[in-house]
This record gives sequence, C-alpha cells and structure tokens, in this order.
Amino acid sequence: MKKIYHYIKKKKDWYSKVRIRAHLDLIKSRKVACYIIKHENVIKHKFYPFLNFTIKTFKLQKRLEREIQCLDKSEAYKLREINYSCHSDAYIFSYYNSLLIEKYEDFLTNNKLDNIIAYRSIKKKDSKGNIKGKSNIDFAAEAFLEIEKRKECYCLGIDITKFFNNIGHDYLYNNLSKILKVEKLDKDWYQIYKVLTDFHFIKLDKFLKNEHINLTKKELLGKNNIKKICSAKLFRKILKDNRDLIERNPKISSKKGIPQGTNISGTFANIYMLDFDLRLKKHIERIDGYYRRYSDDILVITNTFDQLEKIIKIIQEELSIIGLEISNEKTICCKFQDNKCKSISCSLKEESNKDNLLQYLGFTYDGMNIRVRNNTIGRFWVEALSHTKNIILDNAKRNKRIPIAKIYGLYTHLNNRNKKAEYLGNFYGYIRKAHNTFKDNCNGCYGFGSKVKIKDQMNNSWDILHKYMKKICQKYNISSELIDI
Repeated sequence: MKKIYHYIKKKKDWYSKVRIRAHLDLIKSRKVACYIIKHENVIKHKFYPFLNFTIKTFKLQKRLEREIQCLDKSEAYKLREINYSCHSDAYIFSYYNSLLIEKYEDFLTNNKLDNIIAYRSIKKKDSKGNIKGKSNIDFAAEAFLEIEKRKECYCLGIDITKFFNNIGHDYLYNNLSKILKVEKLDKDWYQIYKVLTDFHFIKLDKFLKNEHINLTKKELLGKNNIKKICSAKLFRKILKDNRDLIERNPKISSKKGIPQGTNISGTFANIYMLDFDLRLKKHIERIDGYYRRYSDDILVITNTFDQLEKIIKIIQEELSIIGLEISNEKTICCKFQDNKCKSISCSLKEESNKDNLLQYLGFTYDGMNIRVRNNTIGRFWVEALSHTKNIILDNAKRNKRIPIAKIYGLYTHLNNRNKKAEYLGNFYGYIRKAHNTFKDNCNGCYGFGSKVKIKDQMNNSWDILHKYMKKICQKYNISSELIDI
C-alpha cells in the first residue's frame, strides 16, 4: 500500500485529471482513490453505468456578420455523444491510463513515430525557456510551416467516419496486448477492456425526468459539482421501476465501439491505430511526404498530385483492414504554389471546396493569411450572446444590478478574474495566444509575421457586444439604473 501510494503521490496528474461532476457517488480523497486502483481491487470492482449526454455544437456556414443577425433561426448542430463515469471508476481509468501512456510512448519512441499528436503530452520550450505542453496551435503552425518550406505541394485533410463507434474489439485487444507486452491481458486490464467495450450507460435526459431526481442538467454538468445524484438504495429502486433505463453498447453484437469521454478512451483509440500509423508512416517517408494524425483527423502533404492519389488508396486500404472508413464529405484537398492555395478535386471528392484554403485543427491557411476558422468565431458569439442575455434577464428579473464587469471579463479583451483576482482566462486569451504563437519569431513561436490575421477577426467584438446588450435592454425595457453601458 505504501509503495503504491508513494508512486501515485508523485504522479499528481492522474488524480487531478478526474473531472468533478455529479454522479452516483461522491469524490474520493487521494488516499481512498489509491486503495481503489490497487489491481486486486480493480479485478472485483463493480463499475457503475456511464451517464450519457449529447454535446450540440453550433455550426456556421455563412459569414459571421450575417449569422449574428439570425442566430435564433439556425438549426445546424454537430452532435457528439459523451459518456462520463462515476468518480470511483474515473480514478481507475485515469490511473491505468497513466500506466498505458508510458508503455505507448515507449512504443512510439522505439518505432520513431512522431506523427500521432492527440491525447499525448508533447513538450516544447516557450519564449522564456519554460517547458510547456504543445497544443493544437503548435500542431497547426508546424503543418503550415511544412507547407511554406515545400513551396509547391498538395495537401489532403480527411476525417474517419464515427471513429470511436467503429473501433473493433478484437483488434483493440490484440494491440493492447502488444503495447503491454503480454499474450493475454491480466485480469485487471481485462476488466477495464471489458467495461470499455461492453459498456452500459444511462441516457441523462431520461434519467433526470425520473420523479425521484431533483437535479437539472445544467446543475449536473456544472463545473466542480460535488453533489451525489441519489443514494445507492434509491438508484436500485429507480432501476427496479425502470427496467429499460440502463442501455448497452448498441454495436456490441458486431464487437465494435468504445465510449467517448473517459480518461482512457483517447489512449485506447490511439493504440487501435498502431499498425495503421506504422504502415502509413513508411509509405509517406518513401515519397518525402508529411503525415500527422490527431485522433480521427488525418493530414497528409505530398510533393505531387500522383503521390497524393496513391496515398489516398493506401489510406483507404489500411483503414478497411481495421474496419474504418473515410468521411468523404469532410475531405479537404488543395494545392499550394507561390503562396497561394487552390482547392482541387481528387478521387475522394469530385467537387473542390468553394473556399481556397486549408482548414486544420481550428485554423485556416491560404498561403498568405492564417486565421481562426469562422465556425469557431461563430460558436463563440452564439454562446457569448446567449449567456449575456441570460445574465441580463436573470438579474433584471430580481431587480439586481447587472454585473457588467463579469460580462466584460468573459467576452471582451479585458481580463477575466474571480473574486480572488486570479486570472481565469477567456476566448480572447486563446485568440491572443494563438496570434502571438503563429506570429512571433522566438522560442516556442513560428515566425509567420504579417500573415497572421487572428486578432483582426475580433476587431468589432466590443461593438457587437454593446449593440447586443442595448438591444436586449430596449426589447425588455430594462432600467438604466440596473445596467450602465
């Protein structure tokens, strides 16, 4: 016990990475969590079903200015199912993930695989010489630098169709055994594998409709919510009265699918792609190409169009071996030459995209300009204006002064701080970081200079926010005594 506890105490990240959310159990101390993750306890551990909910991401297809005027009319959403575990289960997933990542990193190092960039901690030195982790900003910047270096090249961006839903269980088992260097998974590892493949879940919306549950979805999914949804006794009663409440992995009959949202799911997904990554890397190296995979998002850069078409066939063949397919509709194919980008057709997509630019990890590049995707800016405004409206109306209803400083802190260039004056960060902080990382020419930055137009995208933000707040105040006849704008 002391030996394990000492090890875990040094590995502070695994414990802190467990997100605190209301579930069917309470958070545990580090000492209790340490007891839970002992392998003999994991073997006999009774896992709770996951709580399942859907994240709806607003998608903007038109220019931001036009969308701002009709935010309430758009119904375009990207849906992503998330399954989150109770705290006891999450400690096990997080701890075993830390063990698995060590083995996986050794495999990548031994095979000189630096192409996989998701669900890993990849370090860099910042401008002050401090060691920090790379983010999507760095990965996008590295890809755009590769394009600049080649002068003329062809880029292919593809997405794997429903990646987590189509992960094959037998193939995953074999690759896990390969990483752990065993012929057969130990009982504790098999227990985790079994829970992640033959997973059971409860639809959150359906659960919250039960007469015995007194929590709203907003309260349940709020940050650091330490409430327990209900007692174990009440949960058993609810299950007795609702036999169909717990559902099973819908693709278990075809031995496919793992839940997205656990601490270990991302590493499982990476390990599933082991052979694909190895084989594609060899093909790319033969033609002096460039390959990066961020989860189900693949980027390939080649010197000629013929090379690109050959790689497309290879990717299709390799994915079919492991039961996966390319999402053709999300495919981006383009040619860069003389600092210009031109969208082109390919065997995956007969019609070229209307926009002559490459979209990658939340950023766009057309050879002359680097920007944040318009969809990202649009989603920010959908959330910002909706939340601002709620803040104004909730306070006005109670005849309380509108906390204008809070709104400014959340959605303007002004710093967002809590009552202790601690900086919390906001979207503008991300914009500043991205702009400086792309633009500056120093350690940890990429020196694109005047090509970076990220800050320019938010130039009218102050005016947009103020006009919207005035519009809300006029529409609902809110007194000027409650808000000073």
